[in-house]
Order: sequence, then C-alpha cells, then structure tokens
Amino acid sequence: MSYYGGFYKFPESIRMFNLQRRNSQENLSAPLFEEKSTDKSYTKSYGGVDRPANETKSRRSLGKRLEKRHALIVMRKCVIDMICGLALIGVILMMIETELFLFHYVDEMFLFLCKLCISISTFLLLIGICLNYYVNLQINALDAGVKDWQSMISNSIWIRLLAELIVCSIHPFPGDLKVRYTSPTGESKNVSIDAVLSILMMTRLYLIAKFAVVHSRLLTDTSTSSIGALSKIKINTMFVFKATMTNNPSCLLISIMLTTFLVNTWAMRTCENYYLDPSAPPNTYMEVMWLIATTFLTVGYGDKIPQSYCGRYISICTGIMGVGTTALLVAILARKLEQTRSERYVFNMVTRIQIEKRRKIAAANVIKAVIHLWMVKKYSSEDISLERKYRDVLKTSTRQLRLANMDKAHIDEFNVGILEVSEYVNRIGQMVEKMEIRQNERYIESRDQYHSLVNKLDFIKSTVVAKSVK
Repeated sequence: MSYYGGFYKFPESIRMFNLQRRNSQENLSAPLFEEKSTDKSYTKSYGGVDRPANETKSRRSLGKRLEKRHALIVMRKCVIDMICGLALIGVILMMIETELFLFHYVDEMFLFLCKLCISISTFLLLIGICLNYYVNLQINALDAGVKDWQSMISNSIWIRLLAELIVCSIHPFPGDLKVRYTSPTGESKNVSIDAVLSILMMTRLYLIAKFAVVHSRLLTDTSTSSIGALSKIKINTMFVFKATMTNNPSCLLISIMLTTFLVNTWAMRTCENYYLDPSAPPNTYMEVMWLIATTFLTVGYGDKIPQSYCGRYISICTGIMGVGTTALLVAILARKLEQTRSERYVFNMVTRIQIEKRRKIAAANVIKAVIHLWMVKKYSSEDISLERKYRDVLKTSTRQLRLANMDKAHIDEFNVGILEVSEYVNRIGQMVEKMEIRQNERYIESRDQYHSLVNKLDFIKSTVVAKSVK
C-alpha cells in the first residue's frame, strides 16, 4: 500500500514469506518469498480510492463504541442523580423523625411510617449503588476494549462496593430497639439506638461529592477525558477536588466548613438530648453551636462540655475535621499570598535596581573617602582627628559596598527560573556553535596550509631533481 497525496494505492501483488514446505526437496528448491496477487473483493472504493473493508468496520466499531460510551455516561449521570436524591430524601425523613421524637411527639404510627419510608428509600439506594457499579464496569470495559465487563471486576472493586453498601445501609429501623447505657456519671438506663443510627446515616452525604463529580465539566467534557486517557490520569473525585481547590479554593473550603459545622451541631444536639436525663433542660442550638465552634477551632474554653459518650466522640471527630480544614486554609492563604512569576520578576528587577544604586553610592563614597584621606595625609598630616574621621568613613563605605554586593549575589541566586535556564541553555548552544564554526575554520585553514606546503615541497623536489639532471 502506497501513499500519494492523501490517497492510498494498493499494489496488484504482495510478497509473502513462505514457511510451509511439503517435502525436503521443496525445502531446498522453493523460494523464501512468494508473490501473491491482492484480492479486490476485500476492498471497497471510496471516492476512487480502494480501502480494505476491515478499516471501514473498525471505523464503524469505533463510532459505535463512542456512541455507547456517551450513552453509558448519560446513564451513569441519571443513576447518580437518583442515588443522591434517595439519600437526601432518607436523611430529611430521618431528621424529621428525630426532631419529632426529641419534641416528645407520641404518635407511634406516624413515626413508624417515617422509619418505614426511610427503609424503603435505603433499599432503593442500595440497588442504585449496585447499578452505578455495573455502569462503571461497563464503561471501564469499553475503554479497555474488553467485551465481557465481568473481567474488569477486581478485589478492590468488591471491597469498595461492600463498604458503600454497609455505609448506606445504616438507618433507624422500624420499631424501637433499646440497649443498656451507662452515662459518664454512672447512671444506667435503657436507651434507643436510633440516635446513633441517625448520626451514622449522615455519612450518606459523601454521595454529594459523587454528584458534583458526575456533573463537573471536567468529567462531561470529551476532550478532558481523551487527554486523561492518553496521559494515563484518572478523572475521578480526587482529580475534580484538586481542580476545584486550584480554581475556587475559597468557595470549596467555605462549603466544607459550613457543612461540617451544621452536621456536627445537629449530631451533638441529638446525642445530648437523647442520652441525658429527660428531667434536665434540653440543650439549645446556640449552646451546641458554641461547643462545636470552640471544638472545631481547637480553642476549647471549657465552659461547655459534652455530657454523653456519643457527644464526646462527635467532639473528637469535630476536632479532627477542624485541624484538617485549618491546614487547608493555611495552604490556601500561603498560596494566595505568594507572588506570581511575573510579580517575582518585577520585584527582583526593582530590588536589583535599588541594590545597584546602593552599590554605586557606596563605591562613590569609598572613592571620596580615599581622596579625602589622601588630601588629609598630604596637607594636614598633623590633624589626627580628621584623619580618623575619614578612615571611619572609608570603613563604613567599604562595608556598605560589600553588603550591596552580597545582596546582589543573593538576588541573582534566587532569580533563576525557567526563563533564565532557557536563556543559559540558548547561550551555551550559541557558544558551542561558535566553537564548532571556529574549529571548522581552523581545520580548513590548516588543511589549506598543509596542501600549500605539500605543493611547495613538490616544487622544491622537482627543481632539485631538474638541477641534478643538468
């Protein structure tokens, strides 16, 4: 097959390496290469150009794969929307049921129906999670060119699926399951475990991150997916989180802080009101918000402390989240306060100009001090105080000149960036080219001198031979 100006031309015959031999005599006489004519029945014509039918089939299969992948991505988006909606519905119903219980709402039938709706939404949520994994496996199999999606299942996928199913299956079950509880003060009583299950149910909010990733432009854009596939980078939740931290760090950090603050406040209030003495006054939102704020900011004034084991565990989690969020905040502020490359170049240029001015002034002061000292020694050598004065001026000026030279060297050391490196590389390349040109010129010059010397020696030899013959 030859290429002519954008068209492919197939030859009439091709040479094939012949490995099949019938007998030993043919092994010695048969040629190694065999000419075979091309079969035009396996080619199709497109605009006067013959192309193989396999190429057309591969292009059609590629188009079908892209269409199927787009349909699977749309399906995954719909599944994630359904999962996130079911999770939020379950959380809202759980909060309504918990608040009604805390306000001593005694309609058991209504509370039972709320828990039953939560269980139904949880069952549908688990089915949606399994469906999401099935769609993801199909997308991975399509990207890898594998027909059977079951071959893409690994142990890590099973572990992640099992962990998500366990996390999302936690919810307050219909009924009233009670356990024996001993408070930090030593009082024992039977309490419901619905508070613990309701707080653990808040872990479903991680599905909001999946919702944000699926609807992110980094995942829906075809060019981004192609670049990520070529560079072997996974466009997943962590990639979108890092990209958001780069583009909009303040919005992301504020949303994380507010979500953590509100969820932990509700969880702390629920724990404290569930497991404290019913005769004690309930904790208000303001008091719990103050406790969570002091714990989140790692201040801990001590005027308000959790009274139950559940509240203490929530305080520990709040402190850990506060430390992590504070670290992110410090990193963002440090990056925002750091100079950009252009600002750093401008700052270094201005600093270099100021240091050069200081160096010139110090050098001028040194020269003036030397001249004054010479004049004092020549015309008024008896005035020791004047001589000491100009000696001190000379020492001060010399020290200022040395400090200016050190500052200039320090600025030059920290001003080495990509542009300076490229400039140095270009300068070295130019020097190497000049050296090669000079070397070639010297080689040509020495070769010419050698040839001229050989010619002169031949002339001298011929002249001597001619005289000796005469």
